Amino acid sequence: MNELKITLLGPSAVGKTSLLTSMYEQFKRISFQGNLQLIPEPESQAILNKRLQELKSITETFKVQPGAGIPGSSEVRSFIFDLAEREKKPFLRLNFYDYPGGYISDKASPKERKFVRELMNDAATVVIAIDTPALMMSKGKFNEYVNKPKQITAMFKEAYTNIAEPRLVIFAPVKCEMEMRKGERAAKQLLEQIKKEYADLLNFLSSPSLNSQVAVAITPVQTLGCVVCTMISEPKKDYLPTFGFRKISRDAEYNPQDNDQPLRYLLRFLLKIHQEQRTPKFLQAVVGWMGLDAHLKNAVSQFAKGCKNTGGFAVLQGQDLL
Repeated sequence: MNELKITLLGPSAVGKTSLLTSMYEQFKRISFQGNLQLIPEPESQAILNKRLQELKSITETFKVQPGAGIPGSSEVRSFIFDLAEREKKPFLRLNFYDYPGGYISDKASPKERKFVRELMNDAATVVIAIDTPALMMSKGKFNEYVNKPKQITAMFKEAYTNIAEPRLVIFAPVKCEMEMRKGERAAKQLLEQIKKEYADLLNFLSSPSLNSQVAVAITPVQTLGCVVCTMISEPKKDYLPTFGFRKISRDAEYNPQDNDQPLRYLLRFLLKIHQEQRTPKFLQAVVGWMGLDAHLKNAVSQFAKGCKNTGGFAVLQGQDLL
């Protein structure tokens, strides 16, 4: 089966597994828009089902420290989904790769850094998961410690040095229910904070050698949809802040929002590249699915049209690639 690689970036336990879980759950609810279905591979489904039960069992209030989510794996892990028309054979495999946070640290071995570099070179899309409370609360005081933008930027500078083919980079702030529920002003503040905290990376991606080849989008995702982060307790002894969350109402249930957006942008990106008759390396392996029947291609196109670009969502560059 044709396979497409997507790289997930972010420190261990920042919320990447929760993002994929909620993306899969929300896709099931909205897939009628293109008559499509997303089918997880059995091992991936087992991990997602376990995580789903944890997310659905959220209590009235809870506190969490960075890194207290699902422990990061010591090995490279992938989550595999097959995309298909309903009740028909899958036509595209999406492989989301996650790897240990140490692979992008200053202490990473040459072998580990080479692995990351090669994976990014093969990936059509890189999704950067951002812990929103760490980004926004206390004026971003703990963002570097939690989200590690400097390490991520260094990795991009190493991996994207000679990019000559189209790529899509998605900034996905997770756990952003508070900002998105407050309205346009708070959503704009979230966008501006990302631009500020990731300025070095954004400047690199907009450099003359990359700005025509790399599309950059911001897609906030409400991982749970039923809780908001309301407080931060700064550390007294170590450098681990504690974030406090509460349900938006007593009967609020797990209800992820906008977690379909990264996938919509990915499909929109692929369709545009195909329409322009480009054949980048990462797309050579999936050229077959671009020759789909007109009705299936239209179904994918209809789903991709649901990309948001207002209310906290934005395309920072590469509009012509989307």
